[in-house]
Amino acid sequence: ASYQENVVKYLLDKKKSTDDDGKIDCALLGFGPDGHTCSLFPNHKLLSEQTRLVASIDDSPKPPPSRITLTLPFLNKCCRQIIFCGAGESKRPIIQAVFTNVEKANNNAVKHDDSVLGAKVALVALCHPAPYPCGMVHGCGDDDSLIWLVDEDACS
Repeated sequence: ASYQENVVKYLLDKKKSTDDDGKIDCALLGFGPDGHTCSLFPNHKLLSEQTRLVASIDDSPKPPPSRITLTLPFLNKCCRQIIFCGAGESKRPIIQAVFTNVEKANNNAVKHDDSVLGAKVALVALCHPAPYPCGMVHGCGDDDSLIWLVDEDACS
């Protein structure tokens, strides 16, 4: 195991021994106009990683070529909640490809005190199979454990 993998396992084990199940509460992620997240790129061999929580990548299609990334097993088994943030027109094709069954939420679905004035809420489902790495991330929580925050340019 790599040094980084050992550090992550140590921290998760320490968290497990102190107060809970050893999972992190939240991961805040972005996504690129090519659908990558972390350093998990479309069609890259790291997308098929099944066991490592952290991995190195030496052939990144974007600079720098050498990186360290969290893997899908970490994101989907060790994170209670995932929040994706994205903005701009360049993200629109990714949003359109990753989601299906987009419908406006009814007013009862969102509590007034929990919403941001002027925000629009949509209830969506992820496409299966996911067309991009960002669509492969779902966290380990319940149905409300995945949130995408995007601006109007990204989703119109």
